[in-house]
Amino acid sequence: MMVHPPSRRRARSLALCLSLALLPLLPGCFGKPNKPNIALRKKQQELTRQVEQLRREREGYVAQIKALQSQSGGGLQTLPPERLDNLFTAHGITLGRLTGGADLDRQKPGDEGLKVYATPVDQQGQKLKAAGSFVIEAFDLAATGDNRVGRWAFDVKQARDAWNGMLLQYGYVLTLPWQQKPPAHGDVTLKVTFTDELTGRSFTQQKVVKVNLPPGSEGRGAGTESARGDG
Repeated sequence: MMVHPPSRRRARSLALCLSLALLPLLPGCFGKPNKPNIALRKKQQELTRQVEQLRREREGYVAQIKALQSQSGGGLQTLPPERLDNLFTAHGITLGRLTGGADLDRQKPGDEGLKVYATPVDQQGQKLKAAGSFVIEAFDLAATGDNRVGRWAFDVKQARDAWNGMLLQYGYVLTLPWQQKPPAHGDVTLKVTFTDELTGRSFTQQKVVKVNLPPGSEGRGAGTESARGDG
């Protein structure tokens, strides 16, 4: 019969005691949620929300400063900043997930243009129906030379006519037919600039979107200068 040294017996006894002591803690690990961890996650979410709100407010102030700096004696007159702070005003824009290539002619293969779904948001990140104008540029960054595919401008009235507040859509739906020819590649970079009519602030968002090209046109003309749009 093998006899273990006292030190080894004590070590085994200690390990057994520790195992028994930890058993009551296992249900807390694998059963009920850990309350401190839940509280920590909620705190992190709240801090993230506050940081995002501060970022939007900062963008709004920066845009306001730029708008004031660009005004001349006969330019747009806006409310003082302390009064604007009391209103729900545009502090940015969001681009909807449907933004991208648009099949404008069902009789032809591929997309004949783009559609942009843009919505202004206030300082709290809530969607806001704000009047304004748009300038949208599209770039085929994989092409060489002049890679701008087109430029489209919508004044306040044209943008107002493009507003859609029905069903699940709440925002501007801007249709952009190709101005001369489609891009040579399926990835197109959009640069959308919205200028708020009330405050004169301008906000820009960029997004890479997918375009369905006609069969056999992928890469065609990639080595030539792309056609410019208006402006």
